[in-house]
Amino acid sequence: MVRNLVLRRYPMELRDGLSYRKRKKNVFLLVGGISLFGFIYCALEVILSSFGKTLCHSDTCQIVESFSLLPRPLLSAVAALYFLVQGIFALGAWKRNQLALKFLVLLAALGLGVETVLVGRQFIDYHQHCPFCLKVAGFTLLSASLILFSSKRLAVFGVVGGAVLALLLTPISLTPLSNAAVKRIYRGNPQEKMILIYADQCPHCHEVLSFCETLNDIDLLLCPKQKALALLRTLDIKGVPVLIVDKNGEKEILVGSKLILTRLKATQKEPLLPLDELLTPEGVCSEVQKCEP
Repeated sequence: MVRNLVLRRYPMELRDGLSYRKRKKNVFLLVGGISLFGFIYCALEVILSSFGKTLCHSDTCQIVESFSLLPRPLLSAVAALYFLVQGIFALGAWKRNQLALKFLVLLAALGLGVETVLVGRQFIDYHQHCPFCLKVAGFTLLSASLILFSSKRLAVFGVVGGAVLALLLTPISLTPLSNAAVKRIYRGNPQEKMILIYADQCPHCHEVLSFCETLNDIDLLLCPKQKALALLRTLDIKGVPVLIVDKNGEKEILVGSKLILTRLKATQKEPLLPLDELLTPEGVCSEVQKCEP
């Protein structure tokens, strides 16, 4: 008799057997609390970034950020939105809203897939760990582990989708640098081919580029740093500009504007620009320290 009463009260259940029991409602409240803390943490990072500050003061945060197609403030904003929406869905699930529960499961699985790939990248590919990212991953994994018991089918779909999304946001390009180049500077009768790895916000890189524009004999390919991350990490190079010189099959790698400009000057019969005033002694825009012009 009691069983029939329960069935009449809640006739619509998830196909995989989900039921709204009191102990599960407490889980949704806990998920809502975790989501609130995650939202506050990520939103605080967004606010601080607008003032040029951050919650993460580790050098590795800057390095890990360089592997993403999105800047950290935008990633933090996306994470804050994720926790906000997750909290809203958790509240809906607590109120026995079946549709809210389905979206909650799918969202949690999506977050789990994203964080699994992002954290895996840090430990397996980058060998650098961002404390801020790991805290966000902790909030995500903890809340997701409490939610995903609800629907295995949606969980699998969401995890796969999240993993694909994370892979797209953190690509490691293995394309040859010559094919990844975005521009070629060719003039005169150069004796060697060169590839310059640069970053748009690097004043040292623009210093080298300005010098290259004045050379009479040059064959130079310009490759963005994002396209050369695999090479830079393999060689443990933590800054740009980087010049790769190819002469008769022999490769020479130079790091920093000072070495690069000295090398380029040596190939010219008459120096065209003075080299006595450089931005820094090394002339390298580091990944772990903001470079000021």
